[in-house]
Amino acid sequence: MKVLWRYTGEAPINLANNTKLFHWLPQNDLLAHPKTRAFITHAGSHGIYEGICHGVPMVLIPLFGDQADNAVRIESRGAGIKLDAVKMTSKDLSNALRTVIYDKRYKENIQRLSSLHLDRPVEPLDLAVHWVEFVMRHKGAPHLRPAAHDLNWIQYYSIDVIALLLVATFLFLFISLKSCLFCCKKCFCKSARLSKKSKSKSQ
Repeated sequence: MKVLWRYTGEAPINLANNTKLFHWLPQNDLLAHPKTRAFITHAGSHGIYEGICHGVPMVLIPLFGDQADNAVRIESRGAGIKLDAVKMTSKDLSNALRTVIYDKRYKENIQRLSSLHLDRPVEPLDLAVHWVEFVMRHKGAPHLRPAAHDLNWIQYYSIDVIALLLVATFLFLFISLKSCLFCCKKCFCKSARLSKKSKSKSQ
């Protein structure tokens, strides 16, 4: 079994004789090769879509962000195996690779996902060509231009709305504070008058 290693930094050392190194190789082209049997990935969304598109079962090693969620979704559909990047060993990786390669269920599940993903009324390339030609036919298609391009910066960043909300908030706080002070003053004045009356009566 030939292993293709696509790397971007320094070349790893102590690799097996069946491993071929590529400093750079388009991942999509590599996955599209008919002899590709498995895909070791960090479970980024683009890699996941490419793996599904070409029907290649995956060994998923998520690192951060949405990758753990992507890996769980693929594993739950029986199209790959998720490994923990911190706890896994070389034996775990080897076992996972052998499982996704030799267990036919993984290939069948990823091919089912691939057929669902690729079953669409218009091919993406045809759709892209259609919209490019549409824009050319209609001289830039100004009717599709977002209205946000016609707003000034105050409207674009909603400065007027923010200012209104700030004024309303400060006004509410000011009225609330004044009301509290007025009530406190009334209560203290009333208690002071009552204490004065009680003192005068006692004298």
